[in-house]
Amino acid sequence: MNPKALALAGVAASLFALPALAHHSFAMFDQSKVNTLTGTVKQLEWMNPHAWLQIEIADASGKAATWSFEGGSPAQLAALGWRPDSFHVGDKVEIGFRPLKDGSRGGQLMSAKLPNGQKICSNRGCGDGTGSVLAPF
Repeated sequence: MNPKALALAGVAASLFALPALAHHSFAMFDQSKVNTLTGTVKQLEWMNPHAWLQIEIADASGKAATWSFEGGSPAQLAALGWRPDSFHVGDKVEIGFRPLKDGSRGGQLMSAKLPNGQKICSNRGCGDGTGSVLAPF
């Protein structure tokens, strides 16, 4: 293979790889913090590329707002014991999460404590040094 063709093949391969690398940015989350909140399950969206958990959180006055937490892929979460039926609408759960840097209501889902007391962690661990961390590939 001549050097020009080899260089062109290398450039093409790297261009195809860029979207895959760009997808896995966690820059919007504050990686230095893990916060916890307790609320009521509104919805679990068990779909690729990431599962989303919607929780109703009430403030001290009782006013509720929906918070959205981004989890790993369903396959990753299933490998750690999550199931689509782990969460039921109306369940009270405690969520561990890395907050959004802009202060929006939500974050990167790190753990959930279910009504039965079971704690399940995300594909990146629980954020507190506990829980298995899955290899990226």
